[in-house]
Amino acid sequence: MDINTLVKRLKKGDELAFRELVYSFSARLMTIARIYARSEEDAKDTLQDAFVIVFRKIKGFEGDTEAQFYGWLKRIIINISLSKNQRKYRNLESSLNALEIDKGFDEEIISNMTHQEIMDLIFNLPDDYRQVFALFAIEGYSHKEIASMLNISVTNSRTHLYRSKKLLQEKISFSKKIVIV
Repeated sequence: MDINTLVKRLKKGDELAFRELVYSFSARLMTIARIYARSEEDAKDTLQDAFVIVFRKIKGFEGDTEAQFYGWLKRIIINISLSKNQRKYRNLESSLNALEIDKGFDEEIISNMTHQEIMDLIFNLPDDYRQVFALFAIEGYSHKEIASMLNISVTNSRTHLYRSKKLLQEKISFSKKIVIV
């Protein structure tokens, strides 16, 4: 698929181009939406909202590579998700404060896991932790940027990242025990 041609067709309002866009990018964007959404239903709503925004704002897109276009799409998904989550914000801090995990895990376990198994572990993190983990570890944002995006302190961002890593560590260690037993 030629992105330049697709974008030109989208800018002209070509409905078939819009269908091609949805068909070509839905799976990848759904993965991103699922990371930041509170549920699969929220992720589906976010994806739908994103495509509506893309259709409305495509004339403002000025990139010319697939990477730029995908980055633009991904940014829309993240912004919509974070906006929705701020409106629905629920603090899970008290229920997770008592977590203390000091066992490490064998990196070989992760290398033997499938992509879907790793994504399932990330999807099942508490919302706040999953968002910070994804923004930091996957998207590469700094704690200062994350704090600004999520309207939390830099310290909270660091704490959420630390705790998300510990939860993932616990889940990976637990899955190892299930396999061994």
